[in-house]
Amino acid sequence: MAITDNVSVMRQGQMVATRKTAETTVEELAELMVGRRVLLQVEKGAAKPGEFKLSVKNLTVKDSRGVTMVNDVSFDVRAGEIVGIAGVAGNGQSELLETIAGIRRAESGTVMLDGKPIDVTGLADPGELRDRGLAHVPEDRHYVGLVLPFEEYENSILGYHDHKQYLRGPFLDIEAIRADAREKIEKYDIRPANERLKTANFSGGNQQKIVLAREMEKDPGVLVVGQPTRGVDVGAIEFIHKRLIDMRDAGKAVLLVSVELDEIRSLSDRILVMFDGRIVGERDGEASEGELGLLMAGVEQQEAAE
Repeated sequence: MAITDNVSVMRQGQMVATRKTAETTVEELAELMVGRRVLLQVEKGAAKPGEFKLSVKNLTVKDSRGVTMVNDVSFDVRAGEIVGIAGVAGNGQSELLETIAGIRRAESGTVMLDGKPIDVTGLADPGELRDRGLAHVPEDRHYVGLVLPFEEYENSILGYHDHKQYLRGPFLDIEAIRADAREKIEKYDIRPANERLKTANFSGGNQQKIVLAREMEKDPGVLVVGQPTRGVDVGAIEFIHKRLIDMRDAGKAVLLVSVELDEIRSLSDRILVMFDGRIVGERDGEASEGELGLLMAGVEQQEAAE
């Protein structure tokens, strides 16, 4: 929109429209890209927070170099709300999510899931956390969320492959797994609708839907999600946002990390801002982009409020 005179839209391998940039809008282009009207603004009602589902207290995490990436961080997430963490990439958000999900060890602090501790300073077991109702959509779907050479149905059960519904005695029930994958494909509009296709051959948006379907369909009490729409087309963005709001409205606790400030502001009921490994401010979902931007740049809370 900023630098072109004309713009053409491709959809499903065909050129479907050409417009003069000055005579079109973002909304029209989005509709042409997807083939239907797209809601660019997230529609949601007021949150109805319930009991504490996830509590982080005085958490400190170092990276492989010994550098402190999360510095004495504390916050809570309640059932029925989305808590967004805003910040410029590299300010500790990734390490925070990995620690909560049991992937990275903390130096100190506590994390409580449904009032019971997670062994974040020792050997937290991601599989045990899944069984306790914590689902994790990682920031990097290629290196953490998926095994790209695997077929879609194989990725659709990663981490849950020992659940009874996927087993026949001591062996995997391949037909049951494929049937389950087909149901997820239909529900999440994953394209192409082929559970035997190698995951590397799906688009980024559809790969993201595979991960989301796997985690969301286990009905977790807490969903920890990083960069939910990174590299995703506009139609999939709308779908993912709706699913996150649906989870919130179903009484789930959602912890969201995104470098997209518009996404944080649109989805979050409360916004925590991280800078240099610390929580430097908390705002509600109505906070202005300018106010959050100042906090993300390390401006003190009082200065940002002014």
